[in-house]
Amino acid sequence: MNDHIIIVNTPKFDPDIYFNRLIGQVRANPATKKTPIVLLNNHYLDGLPMSLEHMGVNFVEGHANHESDFKLTNMEQAAHIIVLADDENNDDSDSLSFDICYRMKEHGLAYRVIVECVNDENRERFKRIGVKTVIRPIRSYPEVLVRAMESPGAEILIEDMFTGTNDLIMRFPLWLEGDKWQEVMMAMIAENLGTPLAYITKEGKVCVHPSNLDNVYAQSILMLVRTDNVPTDTQVKDAFSVYHKKQLSA
Repeated sequence: MNDHIIIVNTPKFDPDIYFNRLIGQVRANPATKKTPIVLLNNHYLDGLPMSLEHMGVNFVEGHANHESDFKLTNMEQAAHIIVLADDENNDDSDSLSFDICYRMKEHGLAYRVIVECVNDENRERFKRIGVKTVIRPIRSYPEVLVRAMESPGAEILIEDMFTGTNDLIMRFPLWLEGDKWQEVMMAMIAENLGTPLAYITKEGKVCVHPSNLDNVYAQSILMLVRTDNVPTDTQVKDAFSVYHKKQLSA
């Protein structure tokens, strides 16, 4: 195989469900719809589930820290190598993952590796040996791994919103009566309050990433704000009111 995706290890819990979701997301992307996928682990010794076989998944018995098993998957020709944490709740999994990634480094492949890191303190160790992407295990959302493959860097934004380390998504009351969504965007950005991402209609429906030209009827907005600069409800209302008045005057 060439330019294939190799997934090393299996999740400790419900691996079939996880792989179905992960590979389903990979197949949903036109660019990777037909990309060969190889699972390298010791879990499916009795064969892959039919659902995975139907998605064109291949299985190789073994482990990536064994040189012979490493070669069986033709890793040196792989486009992406995903190393899953052996146990997403156990810090010791990082030691096993590091051993695998170090082997990748010896073969000059670390720059193609996406590895799950359980303990954030170990992230820099992976980075120092040249691993391309280091993310937390997020078993409920394997889509994060897919984003890391398709758009490197996107996983950092997603993780940040999950953890609230630097940014938060917060809801602010803002009554809108057919105003352009771009006016909301410009008003908030002009006052350095945050980046509007969605709005809640008067019926309670959440509309995500609307078009700038949409006429919005809403009771609230959802906005990405910095943890060190969280605006008040009043600031949000005043920012839109001031911007709206300026537009009318102009």
